[in-house]
Amino acid sequence: MPRDVSAAFRNLANAFEMMRGGEGDAAPTPTNSHDELLGQLVQSLMDSAEHPPSEVEGVSDEFIEQLERVPKKSLKEDMSCPICSNPFLEDTHPLVVRLPCHGDHFFDLECIQPWLKLNPTCPMDRQKLVKKKPPPPPKDEEDGEYDDMFA
Repeated sequence: MPRDVSAAFRNLANAFEMMRGGEGDAAPTPTNSHDELLGQLVQSLMDSAEHPPSEVEGVSDEFIEQLERVPKKSLKEDMSCPICSNPFLEDTHPLVVRLPCHGDHFFDLECIQPWLKLNPTCPMDRQKLVKKKPPPPPKDEEDGEYDDMFA
């Protein structure tokens, strides 16, 4: 990922815009639900590029590695990636993942991974995909080693 967070958002927005068949100018012209989703993603990313966060809140590599892989035999002919609009079964070896937010949010791993590295949310319903773990409780000093003195 580029060190400049703003550049990372612009790169991702341009990649999504190219998937839509645009020229990378991030001007949405929705003609179907996939174009509309990509248009929203591009606009969100360009807004983030203009006002980049001080730190990126994306998910960890471990989270991405643990996403549920969808077996090819479970995919149907009419199923496609909401980001690139390519039917999953056009690929001879599709790598499709299901996001934990909703049972039917399927994506090509190569499409969803850049989004998740910058955003901890599902691009379709914006649900947070990871919950921050609460800090561990402070350890009591009495829970330490057993002392014979008080036995």
